Amino acid sequence: MLLRSIAYKTLKISCVLLLAITGCTPSPFDLDLPETRPLIRDLPRHAAPADPKRQHHDGTGPAVSGELSLRDALAAALLHNPRLHASAWGPRLEEANRLQAGLRPNPEAGVEFENFAGSGELSGADALETTLMLSQLIELGGKRDSRVRVAEEAWRVSAFDYEAERLAVLTETATRFVRVLEIQQQVQLAERTRDLAEESRRVIDRRVQAGDVSPIDEIRARLESESARITADRLNRDLDAARRDLSAMWDQDEPTYTALIGSLDQLGPNPSLADLSIQIDAHPDVRRWAAEADRLAAAVELERARGVPDVNAGLGVRYENEISDAALVAGVSVPLPIVDRNQGNILAARLRAAQAIDEGRAIRRELATRLNRAHARLSAAYHEAQAITDVLLPASRDAYEATRRGYEEGKVPYLSVLDAQRTLFDTEAQRLEALAEYHTALVEVEGLIATPLDAVDSGMTPPPPTPGDQP
Repeated sequence: MLLRSIAYKTLKISCVLLLAITGCTPSPFDLDLPETRPLIRDLPRHAAPADPKRQHHDGTGPAVSGELSLRDALAAALLHNPRLHASAWGPRLEEANRLQAGLRPNPEAGVEFENFAGSGELSGADALETTLMLSQLIELGGKRDSRVRVAEEAWRVSAFDYEAERLAVLTETATRFVRVLEIQQQVQLAERTRDLAEESRRVIDRRVQAGDVSPIDEIRARLESESARITADRLNRDLDAARRDLSAMWDQDEPTYTALIGSLDQLGPNPSLADLSIQIDAHPDVRRWAAEADRLAAAVELERARGVPDVNAGLGVRYENEISDAALVAGVSVPLPIVDRNQGNILAARLRAAQAIDEGRAIRRELATRLNRAHARLSAAYHEAQAITDVLLPASRDAYEATRRGYEEGKVPYLSVLDAQRTLFDTEAQRLEALAEYHTALVEVEGLIATPLDAVDSGMTPPPPTPGDQP
């Protein structure tokens, strides 16, 4: 009974001391999300559930029906894209790592038996000494705080990774949207061409029967009509494939929308490359590497802290059978940092931090190069579409109308009408191709600067934050 009473009191004292040393378990935390760039600021954001058991996939995409606008397509993709769903677990994983980093080492309990089952006076258990000990590793050098800081910076890196993935999904969805719009308008143009060819064929059939024109014109008209029909059929098949590609962005196999709302006919702003380049520093991929550099700088401090020896302190009770008495025992042990001062890990952490700075520079240079190429495409397509709209297209229409009237008056052969008609539709197709190239390049440019182009052109965009600043 005496041993039990002393042991109980000793354990009680030890637990109080250990609680005072270790402190409490950190409470759940909620870090602020990085600042969202203007291009995706007002769009919905998917977040993985904190509890994996709440994850639910029913295998169906969102209810997208009727006419679909670009904003609705982007919202559906940002909420239901499978790539984003996978990427959204990254910040949650770092939250768990942050929780673990804030925990202190567990205390240890031990019991020792001495002076029993020996020889002579130490035979049996008369001289038995029983020691019950509680010990705790006490971390020195700020290890826990350094671990927490590394985990928080890792969370920021993961958050920027997710923002970059959101931006990539948005850019790809917008690109596919433009592609569907382009083929939609190509189908409309092809159907106009087909209808015009059918009308011309019927007119020529009547004139051939009346003996006004040669039967050769009838053959040419039929060939032109059949060629226009084949082109329209092919474009309709291309449109179906492009619609499926767009639906796949929000995890839908079959398109449930009827058509897209929008047109490629309008040309937007064309800011200078200098105005666009200053936005690169705010791209999530650039800021991600700034956060990675901060994380690795924190990792250097953590490795330095790990070079500081920890103290292992213990408190317990010892009971001696021979005299039926008990007493407290205490102990402290400290490793001697003679050979291993963690110098290798410290150097490796410093080298990784230096490497991250160069990798961040390389990413920024790559984005700037891509922006330069995309801006060149944007400018070329802008001027080409403008020139076709202002000069070539009106001239082609005038030439076709004049040739058609001349044919009706018997002044020009039907072959000239076909040539003028083909020139007109080729010019319209060339204009549509230039417009599609402009809007595709515009999507890429906006994805690289993460800002709408009209905001840059109007000077509404605030100066981008300096890489490495807190979001």
